[in-house]
Amino acid sequence: MKKKLELDTWARRDHYHFFRQFEEPFFGVTVQIDCTNAYEHSKQIQASFFLWYLHKSLVAVNETAPFRFRIDGDDVVEYDQVNASPTINRPDGTFGFSYMNYYRAFSEFVNHAHTEINKVQKSTGLIPAMSGENVIHYSSVPWLHFTSLSHARAYSFPDSIPKIS
Repeated sequence: MKKKLELDTWARRDHYHFFRQFEEPFFGVTVQIDCTNAYEHSKQIQASFFLWYLHKSLVAVNETAPFRFRIDGDDVVEYDQVNASPTINRPDGTFGFSYMNYYRAFSEFVNHAHTEINKVQKSTGLIPAMSGENVIHYSSVPWLHFTSLSHARAYSFPDSIPKIS
């Protein structure tokens, strides 16, 4: 579900009108995060670190209103829930996009995520059947040590979805 923000009274109104005129109105931030405690905790509970960090970042996203904002035509809307669209690696060296609903309980999220991962790994397509604007695009490349990442982007396609790598 989404609700339209009242642009006339929105504190970010001027920022929105100014930056929406840019060909690339996005800001990217690259930070180093020490995930040692999270990694160790995921291993203690015998959980996938990928799913642990994915879930915990979704909790943060859903608790932070600006991460739920999207541009919809000339409007700005706020979704009541944001889900995940991470890339999933396949044994043949390709990947597919997935769609994972957000569940506050980690155990429920994991159950649904495993089903989605298996579906993508057995498929050959790239785009999931279910998607939308109320997602965060995730990329996971743990075999690289990087300090910045640029995502593929079609400027003719309207996109206000945040990316987390």
